[in-house]
Amino acid sequence: MNIIIDINQLVTVDGKAPKTDKEMDELNTIKKAYLIIDQGKIYDYGKMKNIQDLSKYDRVVSAKNKAVLPGFIDPHTHFVFGGDRSDEFKMRLKGVSYLEILKKGGGILNTVKSTREASFNSLVKTANHRLDKFLSNGVTTLEGKSGYGLDKVTEIKQLKVMKELDKRKDIDIVSTFLGAHAVLKRYKNNPLEYIYHIIENVLPEVKSKELAEFCDVFC
Repeated sequence: MNIIIDINQLVTVDGKAPKTDKEMDELNTIKKAYLIIDQGKIYDYGKMKNIQDLSKYDRVVSAKNKAVLPGFIDPHTHFVFGGDRSDEFKMRLKGVSYLEILKKGGGILNTVKSTREASFNSLVKTANHRLDKFLSNGVTTLEGKSGYGLDKVTEIKQLKVMKELDKRKDIDIVSTFLGAHAVLKRYKNNPLEYIYHIIENVLPEVKSKELAEFCDVFC
């Protein structure tokens, strides 16, 4: 068993579900606390004054002057993609709407081109780097959406990257197939044809290879 000691503030988040805004602001915390971990699960916690003997623990970690809290869950991310759209972020800050950017060839369609051109290994490398940033900020579980391929090959490639990284990283990845993220130009006048293409040609392979837990549509 491992133990974290001298925790300045342990956020337990236990108790009843909050019903008011005020209750949501009140986290249940313990000051000067300890937390015991056994085989990856929380075994016990409480005030430091109740801990007498540290010699029986395999590992003792001090969290002096630090807070310990549950890992964050990010329920909507696109962390597997090629290219860069930081210039669009500046446009958004200036008040340009997302739909205006999309009409100019930016947005999703801009990233689609770069993601299609990126190799599997390069996507693994860049996505792995982004996951390190998630972990460093306390995110332990995230949902990863595809949707930057809009074709069978690239959508499958994105989901395979997520599956590969889910094996490697100390972070849980929940994959979502978002083939219907945008309508390609060739389907502009018949978006329903594109939807049928996803349902009949792409979704069955995603399911048979167990590449996603959920299916999403951008409306």
